[in-house]
Amino acid sequence: MNDDVAEGFEGVALHERLGLTWTAGELDNTIELDHVNQETNRVLQAMAVFEEAPREVASDASQPGHELQHLEAKTDVLLSLVGMLIAERQSAVTEHSMVLRAASIEWAGPAGEGLARGDTGYLQIYANPMLPLPIRLPARIVGTTERNGTRWLLTRFENLVPAVANGMEKLVFRRHRRQVALSRGTGVHSQTGVFQMPKK
Repeated sequence: MNDDVAEGFEGVALHERLGLTWTAGELDNTIELDHVNQETNRVLQAMAVFEEAPREVASDASQPGHELQHLEAKTDVLLSLVGMLIAERQSAVTEHSMVLRAASIEWAGPAGEGLARGDTGYLQIYANPMLPLPIRLPARIVGTTERNGTRWLLTRFENLVPAVANGMEKLVFRRHRRQVALSRGTGVHSQTGVFQMPKK
């Protein structure tokens, strides 16, 4: 990876195979970017509620109104889920190998065919197979690399509002922690083609 590309492609990362689509587009429409950021922020909040372990009752008691806030968050999740279930296409989304970070992604698969450095658009990542809620992120292809004969696209997220950037950091950290705990012997890294699991 070139030095001018390396920034943003270091640190905590998820090695996954998840549904992904790419839609080409310019990143200069502020109205569209605002809509995408609001939508993605709601999805990240929904995933956090769905994935985080329930808090102990004792901790809730020390925060007046917490139960009501948690109930409101769950209601928002259900409303978002119903709305997106209706709107989403019924066809399955193709899984892609990826290395996902808070501000970037390296990915390989059919959606990347024909894409080159400098191309811009929107990535939709189905980060939780249990929820039909895609994370939609404005992105720019900043380079490519080859691993084991497979072409990977190095892609940076752009124009993320602070709430989405923070939500992405929390998502990656939360899922990375869980992945590390479960990864022994599962072949997670070898499935993505990034790392090879040691032979037993």
